[in-house]
Amino acid sequence: MKLSPIRAQLHAMVLVYFCAAAPTLAQTVYRCGSNYSDTPCPQALSVPTADPRTAAQKAQSDRATTQTATLAAQLEKSRRADEAEADRRAQAQTKEAALAAKTTPKNKPDNETTPHKKGKKNKKAATAPLQETKKPKLNKPQKPQSFTATVSVPKKPKP
Repeated sequence: MKLSPIRAQLHAMVLVYFCAAAPTLAQTVYRCGSNYSDTPCPQALSVPTADPRTAAQKAQSDRATTQTATLAAQLEKSRRADEAEADRRAQAQTKEAALAAKTTPKNKPDNETTPHKKGKKNKKAATAPLQETKKPKLNKPQKPQSFTATVSVPKKPKP
């Protein structure tokens, strides 16, 4: 039976948890001021490390952990599928844009005459008005691009 990578990681995490937790149940932990250590220091206080939960509470906690891990795996799978779909859409849009750019005719300048049927010139294209461009107004003062607020400090009255 082959496990999925997520499920294999979950099994490994549970195994590491139990292997690491087993020796700590028998160890004594000492509090030295605000530090905790497994070696006593002068005036050290012994700290209880036993798990106060019942077997039912521990089983309930383990089930909740498993459910959370399962949900996380499902959400990751959904996220990866959404990302793959977004990549496919982006590639399709890029291809469509490239195809549209290749198939559209190149624009000719307005002052160039285009031949009409039977070799005649198109008079409308030759006499098209020039587009006017807006000129910048030089006489009006420019608005500053940044703003600085200043506050005047009241003067102290003279005695």
